[in-house]
Amino acid sequence: MKKLIVSLVAILAVFGVFMSVNQKNMPMPSATAAAPAEETASPAPTPEVKGLDYDAIRALHGEEETAITLEDETLDWGFYADFLRTNGMQYEDYFRQMAAYYGVAADWKGSIGDGQGTTYAQDLLRENNDTLGSFMAIHAIAKENGVSLTDEEKKALEPEQMAVDICGEGATIEKLAETLEQGSHMTIEGFQYYSESLGLYSALYEKIYGINGEKLSEEEVIKALEDEGYLSCGHILFMTIDPMTGKELSEEEVAAKLEQAQKLVEELRAIKDPEELKKRFAELKEQYCEDTGKTAYPDGYTFTPGTMVQEFEAATKALGSYEISDPVKTSYGYHVIMRLPLSGDSQIMSAQGTPTTARSIVSENAITKLLDDYYAEHPASYMEGLEKLDLTQFIQK
Repeated sequence: MKKLIVSLVAILAVFGVFMSVNQKNMPMPSATAAAPAEETASPAPTPEVKGLDYDAIRALHGEEETAITLEDETLDWGFYADFLRTNGMQYEDYFRQMAAYYGVAADWKGSIGDGQGTTYAQDLLRENNDTLGSFMAIHAIAKENGVSLTDEEKKALEPEQMAVDICGEGATIEKLAETLEQGSHMTIEGFQYYSESLGLYSALYEKIYGINGEKLSEEEVIKALEDEGYLSCGHILFMTIDPMTGKELSEEEVAAKLEQAQKLVEELRAIKDPEELKKRFAELKEQYCEDTGKTAYPDGYTFTPGTMVQEFEAATKALGSYEISDPVKTSYGYHVIMRLPLSGDSQIMSAQGTPTTARSIVSENAITKLLDDYYAEHPASYMEGLEKLDLTQFIQK
């Protein structure tokens, strides 16, 4: 997000995920789920999906009445109502998918499955308040730290420029409004505020931590990794299962794998210089390791407790830096493990499933904590009655 306009279209796509209902307990339909089991089967009637009357909600207050306040930041009711509609339409899209794919009649009065009886209507209100409150915290912290968008980024958020960047050359503001509505049920003003918030977040992150967290010292990174219980190691895997079938290899093949693993342990333990040991370990890993992850993680794995299989984690934890384990048996095969010291350059799997550096992970956690702490110390205040607004009163007949 270094340059805000680089991916206005990408931000629009992200918004659909960012603002969607929390789906931890709600599996979304797969591509195959859409197909009926038998062509002759009679389709079940699709449950009706009832939306909210957003116009009636909007009419509750005057457009310019202050809905949310956080320090010097305020948002008026008109904007709040628009954002509530945007968020609510995401929920309704989810209801429609559940109805179409599974025949499930999810509705505003139903429970989201959090074990606390929270309804979708209550969750929408909380989601809307928390999202806008978080954005306002970003704006407030940015102001405190002297962070603002560049002139180029501000120009990119002008409706005329957004129309061109999102819809193409010659596009009108009307076309922009139509595209945003179809893509994410957003208004132009809502998309501007969302994009500005992301831009300020990015600029704030870069000012405090650097583009990739390089402003954090190695000591700070290692301390944060240790506090989270991270472990780091390299390993050479001798698989004792057929990767194609998942079946165990023959006793003779398994014994041969174990014998080879033991030979590597003896050779590696004889090397006392850490640099020579790392070099030789890398050579043997290239020659023998059957782990498919060795290409993405050539320097080994850095992980938190509970990430790896228990035997692998326990063996790693028991080692000192640059110590070599005995062959460790797991369901995958035999592992020869070398414990490594933690480093800011260690590669960790990101939430997106791709490798990222420990330094980046630590800095991302740090700015999240910064925002959380600020919001805890400077909570947003809402117009009277807003936090207890009963949205189920506005379900369309």
